[in-house]
Amino acid sequence: MAKIRIAVIGAGGIAGIHLRAYAAHAQRCEIVGIADVVESAAREKAATYGGEVFTDAEAMLDAVKPDAVSICTPPKYHLPAVRAGAARDIAVLCEKPPARTLAETGAIVDAMSGTLLQFAFCHRFHRPLQAAQELIRGGKLGELVQIENRFAFRFARAGKSWFTEADVAGGGVLIDTLVHSIDIFRALTGDEIERTEAAVSTTLPIEVEDSASLLVKSAGGVIGSLNCSWVTPVAEAIVKIHGTEGQAVIDYDADAGLRYRLADDEDWTMQRFDAPDRFEAQADHFLSCVESGEEPLVSGADGLAVMRVIESAYESAGNGS
Repeated sequence: MAKIRIAVIGAGGIAGIHLRAYAAHAQRCEIVGIADVVESAAREKAATYGGEVFTDAEAMLDAVKPDAVSICTPPKYHLPAVRAGAARDIAVLCEKPPARTLAETGAIVDAMSGTLLQFAFCHRFHRPLQAAQELIRGGKLGELVQIENRFAFRFARAGKSWFTEADVAGGGVLIDTLVHSIDIFRALTGDEIERTEAAVSTTLPIEVEDSASLLVKSAGGVIGSLNCSWVTPVAEAIVKIHGTEGQAVIDYDADAGLRYRLADDEDWTMQRFDAPDRFEAQADHFLSCVESGEEPLVSGADGLAVMRVIESAYESAGNGS
């Protein structure tokens, strides 16, 4: 079987992660093109991963004719890049957030109707998160009650990159980071979010929020407390899952594992996983969908669901963007 021809639009930091993940599957795919308006950025990535270099994405798609493309641009440019791929019937893996707004996300999903679209909610492929889903589905934790999540760190480039430009990013830490938290909550509960209350604050001299907290409730009654910040110096990436029969904790900084404790347990049970990282697993899934034509685990519907919550969160915080 011929290798899947992969192109990448955007050559920033996340593009490097996509390229590394594809390189881990070199027996199945090859990088044929990298496009970025900053030619030196594309050349730097191509020197490591291969592929022709372009400064115009559509010119690249016409020249190298890829089977699939990763869109790794800032959110403002997701929609035109997706439309370019859709017009050529190219499968798309689009980075998060899906777009700046729900309306733009809807336009992306509409454009890709009939063509493979996967949104890059990479935590779906984090093995400890999948193990937590297995605990929940197996009934070990009992009935889900609460989910706590915090993703926080000090963002050194705040105010010096597009991440803090509202027109380019669509907002601040809420849309950039809490999109993952919302998707994780949906994945764990297997349910949609029906209530949203958000609070945001800005400590840095930037035009978007740099800290956000979101209180959500699923249709089935599970409560979520989702928190993120770009200004706290002690980094934390943790998910706590509370059920009527036990608790599970995913600590991204603790040996890539999951620990859980059931009602009658004296000690925690630790599960560690010798598995590819979530980005390699995400690439593997995308490639498999390209090969098989199957619907991806993270579809256009998931992108729309997350962006509905994001939009509702900004409205409730009085900080619509």
